Amino acid sequence: MYGFLVVGALVSIPFVSPQAQDLTREQVKQIVEEYIQDNPQVILDSVESYGREQQYQETLARQEAIQQHMGWLENNDMLPIAGNPDGDITVVEFFDYNCGYCKKALDDVMTIIAEEDDVKFIFVELPILGRTSELAAKWAVAAKMQDRYLDYHIALMKHRGPLNEISLITAAEKVGLDVDKLKDDAEGEEVAKIVNEKAAKASEMGISGTPAFIIEGQLFGGYIGVERMRAAIEEARAMQSEGEG
Repeated sequence: MYGFLVVGALVSIPFVSPQAQDLTREQVKQIVEEYIQDNPQVILDSVESYGREQQYQETLARQEAIQQHMGWLENNDMLPIAGNPDGDITVVEFFDYNCGYCKKALDDVMTIIAEEDDVKFIFVELPILGRTSELAAKWAVAAKMQDRYLDYHIALMKHRGPLNEISLITAAEKVGLDVDKLKDDAEGEEVAKIVNEKAAKASEMGISGTPAFIIEGQLFGGYIGVERMRAAIEEARAMQSEGEG
């Protein structure tokens, strides 16, 4: 890749001699080396410009993929929902129960759900931090089958320390879940299929880290805080108003 960039940066070398086409390979090599030594910033600028363009193209491709999957996110009975199920603004969170920043974002998420009465909040487990992350995701999906997803989600997010089956059972008991049914469902094929489908869809959208938020189709990677979430929601409302106008 960088060889291509160097060549691109060198196309402006002033070969003023009419005999330039007769230069030997060694002479050309010497000219190139001297040019790089005398003009290092040209090479650096070329690499930096290429990096920016690559990042832009990757972001564009990710946003296009997200737009293609918004129907799957917004109209999917297997995805847990909080807030207003008929809200005009859709916020999606991809998270891992072992992710420290996801735990930090819990208060922000609950604030948005409590304050914004036109927001539909969707939760998508993305267990990327090991076996216990996948185990917790399966137990959370099973909790939805008992219509106690949000309570269990909050309990797991508030848990400090490593997650294991004992901590998953303890959290389930605290929120009033049928533990035996929860464990059986979590170990079943239906739950495994749901967790795998979520992971596959996240990959297709280019989402590989947690937390990640999609606010009305716009991706925000990492922990963004409640104020940035509020601002993004307001921006989405403004765009909707302009579209209606």
